[in-house]
Amino acid sequence: MAKKTATTKQRKRPAKKVVTGEVAEVKTPGSSKRKKKAAPKKKTKSKAKTKKTELQPMDNAAVTLLPRQRKNSLVEWFNLYLGIEGRAGSDNTFKAKRRDLESFLAFLLKSAGTDHPDQWTRSVTRDFLKHLERKEDKSPSTINRVLSTLRHCSTWIASQRPFLAGPPCDRIDDLELEDPEWKGLEDIEITRLKSAAEQLIPIKTRANQHPVRNYALLTVLLHTGLRVSELLSLTLRQYDGKHFKNVKRKGKAVTRKVFIGKDARDALDRYIKEDRGQKAGSLFCSKTGIELQRQSVDEALKAIAAQANASLPKKEHIHISAHTLRHTFLRKAARKYGIEYAKELAGHTSDRYIWRYVQPSDAEKEEAVDNLF
Repeated sequence: MAKKTATTKQRKRPAKKVVTGEVAEVKTPGSSKRKKKAAPKKKTKSKAKTKKTELQPMDNAAVTLLPRQRKNSLVEWFNLYLGIEGRAGSDNTFKAKRRDLESFLAFLLKSAGTDHPDQWTRSVTRDFLKHLERKEDKSPSTINRVLSTLRHCSTWIASQRPFLAGPPCDRIDDLELEDPEWKGLEDIEITRLKSAAEQLIPIKTRANQHPVRNYALLTVLLHTGLRVSELLSLTLRQYDGKHFKNVKRKGKAVTRKVFIGKDARDALDRYIKEDRGQKAGSLFCSKTGIELQRQSVDEALKAIAAQANASLPKKEHIHISAHTLRHTFLRKAARKYGIEYAKELAGHTSDRYIWRYVQPSDAEKEEAVDNLF
């Protein structure tokens, strides 16, 4: 019994603790294993909590968004520019910038054989603009727009990584522009186009031809002065039978109501009843029900013009586009009700561009001079 008591006491004997420095060693009978005990944490002053409204600045250098191996590619820089800076305007402005940069990139790759940023020099920019003028027959206004895109993009890239030969658009001036020629239609031409569009309704009978829709396109563009992009972005819900509501204009402007003339309303109502139907979605649809593309509008207008030109001599042939119809509408509005009224209908916020729509034609200028005295 005495032995058992001693053994029991031995088992209950507490372990000896040997402390060396900051690590405590724990020894137990019959074991040589050591367990480390973490040193007590030092008390530190707690930092004040950051307020939820306090901004935390981040590194905003766009160069940090590109991996090192991709920083020597203009393709990558253009993609980054379009993603960060290019979407500041409207969708159409973005598409125009992308087309401009793609056109320049194709020229650079053909001339230099690489898209390294340092290959973009002032000489390359000048030669590209000459190429647009001489080889592609671009108008001065188009060339100036392309140059504006390249100038803004190159300045943005240079703020992230300098070009070897300096700014590639430095000291390159815009082309001087003459007063643009008026591109509208005369009254007799409008009558011929409307008649041609009506003639095509019984002629174009295949399911994929949509003559009723095309007649509505012609009359709505003519009677509202909307840009083709503005018209194609409309949905059925925005048409209330008399107006288009909350029309998104070029840039970020929105017009609360756009009145639709009676002829255009009649054509539009017929299109909805006989062709489109009442399903939700884009007002002007393709045969698959998706938003109509700009190219389809151009083709529809050209088909109407071809029908009108079929019985006319070549010198009287009508050339038509959505922009031609806009010019016609705005000049008629300006002559009848004044420049301010036309500017409001055009969706412009300044007088900078309205004059190109309302100036008299060359024939009218000549007639005015003849009748001065």
